[in-house]
Amino acid sequence: MSADRNLAGHRVVITGASSGIGAATAVAFTKAGARLVLGSRSKDGLDDVAQRCVEAGGSAIVRWVDCTDASAVAAFAAEARDLLGGIDLWFSCEGVGVLGRYEDVPIADHARVVDVNLVAHMNDVHAVLPIFLAQDHGTWVNMISAGGFVATPYAAAYSASKFGLRGFSSALRGEVSKRPHIHICDVCPTFVDTPGVDHAGNYTGARLSLPPGSLAPETVAKAVVRLATHPRNLTAVGAPAIA
Repeated sequence: MSADRNLAGHRVVITGASSGIGAATAVAFTKAGARLVLGSRSKDGLDDVAQRCVEAGGSAIVRWVDCTDASAVAAFAAEARDLLGGIDLWFSCEGVGVLGRYEDVPIADHARVVDVNLVAHMNDVHAVLPIFLAQDHGTWVNMISAGGFVATPYAAAYSASKFGLRGFSSALRGEVSKRPHIHICDVCPTFVDTPGVDHAGNYTGARLSLPPGSLAPETVAKAVVRLATHPRNLTAVGAPAIA
């Protein structure tokens, strides 16, 4: 087994874990031997992922949590730390989307995208960074997307949230630059075949579909797992590569 797959005892928290990339990453970490606490707003989805982890030869503790609620995330992080005896890696994978002309999309929908895609990730870090600092180690993995580099017309709030995440990560790296064992890692895949496209708010008047060649969530999961032992500032997944 290669070193980057040998994560026996590694303590991992994943938010947005009930489907798509989050779920695939939970299974991948399980296969690598990690111990998991999974959080999401979908209890049924979490139970399904926990069963997949059992089938993969491990287990996972699941908790319902709305990461747009800072106090709820703080309580979730404290419980995860106590259950695992610490947190080595936290993967923020929560995200939503809405498509349509900016003026046609209700402002509440735009606000929801920013709340889930940006503010929830900020809440995650506000909860886990003190744990990392106390331990003097830890890796935060920030699921962004190629959309953090290329603005997408008809997805203005999504673009704003993803560009915001990149700026947030960059600022955090500056703040922890003197703590060499604390890592801020951005993951930026291209299109991924997940339920997100089906769940996205759609004000376009057309049926949404993924482009040919979209990535499997397991491909992104593999890149996230590797960051547990080979942290790096930016991991681009898919083509074309992000310059």
